[in-house]
Amino acid sequence: MEKIKLITDSACDIPVEEEKRLGITILPVPITINTDGYYERESFTFDEFYDILEKSETLPLTSHIVSVTYQEQYEKAYEEGYEHVIVVSIYSGASSMNFAAHQGAEDFFQQYPDAVGKMTIDVLDSKSFTLGYGYPLMEAAKSIQNGAGYEEVLAYLKDTFEKVEVYFCPFTLQYVKKSGRVSCAAAFVGELLGLRPIISMTKGPSSVVGKVRGNNAVNPYLQKIVLERAAKQSPYVVLQAKNAAPALELSKMLEKSLGYPCVGIYKIGASIAINAGPDVVGVAFLGKGSSEQ
Repeated sequence: MEKIKLITDSACDIPVEEEKRLGITILPVPITINTDGYYERESFTFDEFYDILEKSETLPLTSHIVSVTYQEQYEKAYEEGYEHVIVVSIYSGASSMNFAAHQGAEDFFQQYPDAVGKMTIDVLDSKSFTLGYGYPLMEAAKSIQNGAGYEEVLAYLKDTFEKVEVYFCPFTLQYVKKSGRVSCAAAFVGELLGLRPIISMTKGPSSVVGKVRGNNAVNPYLQKIVLERAAKQSPYVVLQAKNAAPALELSKMLEKSLGYPCVGIYKIGASIAINAGPDVVGVAFLGKGSSEQ
């Protein structure tokens, strides 16, 4: 059986227990909070970060994992006898981590020329965020444990990243205003009117694809998106942050309308929470192929 190593960044939001069970290497994203440096997953839990976010004087900032960190992981994989390394990053347009992973690979092969032909390194741009690439990675890891080969795993990930769609909604405009995603004036008017933006993170940059008035209208809108855009029998995950109630409600609504349950309800990490706040609900699924449109 081929030895395959999966590496990603902590913005994938894969739960820590799944990281350990599936043997995925998840590198922590550096975060600055009130001028102090931290590492996601290592310095705090998801819930602890939500509390930090609410109490922070300034909006925390994420930075990218540097190339030498990736290089060190490649060296470790080579020493441990891995034949293939597959690295998956958050959408490359939102962070330099994909570039750093490529640079780390180039530096690794320069330092270890004997590794050429013995170990491959593939760096994939997920074109997605949070569980949009976290869930496919978990599925890939399970297939590896069940004996899937390198070509099969690589093809699955590439195909999935072309289809995965992520939608979420923040229940306050406070954080999208702070992050600069909407103007102060627009956020002020939006809060007065009770508007909630539905944000898409599909194949690249995020965009607002709809607005609803009031919290009660959020889940029906997300449900409508899934029913219209999800491929037949697509697995789906529901996203939450501090408040679990909206995610539980959405999962029940989708199970009733689709006829099968979500594969899990997962918490979003710092990359999404910083820009949307600690009170969100969302969903990720595989979109319809061209033949199903």
